[in-house]
Amino acid sequence: MNVQVDAQLHPAWQGGSLQCIVRRDETHDCATFVLTAESPVRFDFFPGQFITLGLDVGGERHYRAYSISSCPTQSDRIAITVKRVEGGIMSNHLLDNFHVGHEVVALPPAGEFHLHPDQVPDRLVLLSAGSGITPVMSMARWLLKHRTEAHIHFIHSARSERDLIFHRELRELEMRHGNLQLEFFVSNPKSEIEVHKGRLTPERLGDLLHDAANSHIYMCGHPDYMAMIEVWHQERDYPNANLRKESFMPVEKEEVDGSGKTFQMRVPAFGVTTTILDGQPLIEIMEAEGLPIIAACRSGICGSCKCKVTAGEVERTSTETLTPEEVEAGYVLACSALARGDVEIELG
Repeated sequence: MNVQVDAQLHPAWQGGSLQCIVRRDETHDCATFVLTAESPVRFDFFPGQFITLGLDVGGERHYRAYSISSCPTQSDRIAITVKRVEGGIMSNHLLDNFHVGHEVVALPPAGEFHLHPDQVPDRLVLLSAGSGITPVMSMARWLLKHRTEAHIHFIHSARSERDLIFHRELRELEMRHGNLQLEFFVSNPKSEIEVHKGRLTPERLGDLLHDAANSHIYMCGHPDYMAMIEVWHQERDYPNANLRKESFMPVEKEEVDGSGKTFQMRVPAFGVTTTILDGQPLIEIMEAEGLPIIAACRSGICGSCKCKVTAGEVERTSTETLTPEEVEAGYVLACSALARGDVEIELG
């Protein structure tokens, strides 16, 4: 019996400590970390989902969400691909210090941006820029292993050839699979690698996708990149349901946009009563007070900072991972909930 079949007999992993068993450099500033649990487990996830890692850096525990880049069929292990980020506490620490044999704690796979095995469209467009390639790479790997009849148009953008993550593997996959069509856009090309020179624009996207009305588009990249694609999609009046996006770009910290008033925030279970400004994100005060809350993506995407407002008024800027029932019950994402009055919070 092979390893893959054996893995199906193991219990589903529910989070905990993971150990690095492989570290593979992808580019000059990007590496893949293959992780596994101490005891035999089965990693159940949909291609496109993420895991949240917790790591001590500088004496403080930090949490960040990372898209899974591996294929779900290799269920005895899981992989993330991390790119260096200017000022990135966790990403840069992993690249500089995390090696084979090292351990990290993690939460179970999650995320609404994914392919479901029973709902795979016949035509897909995978659009990514920079490290946004990781979740759609998981999709491509799974599709080519299990749904070879689906047509996949994979369009990836990078600054230079040396920044093209998974370039060689994707070229090899294209040679083996006639239903995979690759396009690489490079802003500053310097070699003879076959790429489109310059940035992806709406006009160039239109030339590549003559008729995408029936295609399902999955995209991941920086906000400006995805905004451009969304506008292009809307101008053609394509179905909104056919466009899905993922982004872990933290919301830029700005001056609090409020009246200047102050309110009281109470967390009775932890004996905390403190001041919060009108329009201030709940997560800022929770972290300042040392409350046990995880803010992995800080952009209203991952849902790790879910908590319940039992009294008071807040303004939600994202309900990405919350069900209608949870919203009705008062649940919010602390990174995307702004104080608009005295509030009482329940954690856990």
